[in-house]
Amino acid sequence: MTLALGLLAAAIVIGVAAPAYLRLAVTPRVRPGLALAGWASSVLAVSLLVPAAGLLLAFPAGSGLDGLIGMANTCVNAVLSRGEVVWADIARLGGAAVLLGMTVRVIAVALVTLRRHRRDRREHVTLLRAVGHADGRVLWIETPVPVAYSVGGRDATIVATRGVARLSAPERDAVLAHEQAHLRGRHHLLVLLADIAAVALPFIPLFRLAPDAVRVLVELAADADAARRHGPGPVRSALLSVTAGQAPNTALAMSRDAVDARLLWLENSHLATRRMPVRAGYALATVVTTVPALLAVAAVAALVTLYCLVAAG
Repeated sequence: MTLALGLLAAAIVIGVAAPAYLRLAVTPRVRPGLALAGWASSVLAVSLLVPAAGLLLAFPAGSGLDGLIGMANTCVNAVLSRGEVVWADIARLGGAAVLLGMTVRVIAVALVTLRRHRRDRREHVTLLRAVGHADGRVLWIETPVPVAYSVGGRDATIVATRGVARLSAPERDAVLAHEQAHLRGRHHLLVLLADIAAVALPFIPLFRLAPDAVRVLVELAADADAARRHGPGPVRSALLSVTAGQAPNTALAMSRDAVDARLLWLENSHLATRRMPVRAGYALATVVTTVPALLAVAAVAALVTLYCLVAAG
């Protein structure tokens, strides 16, 4: 049971404390993709730690699944009654029921959300293909107002109007590069996962704050990618020229989220660390996520060992 308690403690630490330390990475001095990876990996970590702890608690003591540090049940039994501790089993099974119930709710919300999201996306793209002209991944719509957004999924599409085509070449290229960065980075999926987590378990601070944070960070990451390819000037100019239009909620529109913050970010983008490879950034984000989890598991194991030593003495 010690490992189960350690995993639960790790989920609580990340779920409560992660927003505080992840905010430190949201600065023009750090590549936006690093902060985005930190938020995504933290949400994923809590989503995996909760069911893992629930499953370990659900299995009977002595099943061997708790590994070498699963000494909590043995210690309590030996110290308190040299037999079965009924209250410990009740607490264990009750905790397992709660954690697995949370997991079932996340799965149920995910299934409903994914089905609705897929249906809405398919209907929207089908309608636009009937009135627009496809050029590769770009679907051009005959509208003079400059509107651009991207729709993810298997039929990933960039929707742009003729108003975008009439922008200056640097601005037009920056707009398309921004939307292509969304598709390459699977940003739509990251936003969707954050939305699912927030709807399913909003009482977890990390999950509750994830949608807003991830939506801003995917835009910053796409801006940074476009700025590296075409310079920050055309990206800033495109942000001021393009509108969100009637982009659906399932899409990522270039000029819809945190435009003022992104303009300020682009002005200071020359301060961002450019020597760190993208893969190194993902590795660092993984370390930022796993270190609190490992510390929590180690702390629980140490406390249980200390309790056993003190109680036995």
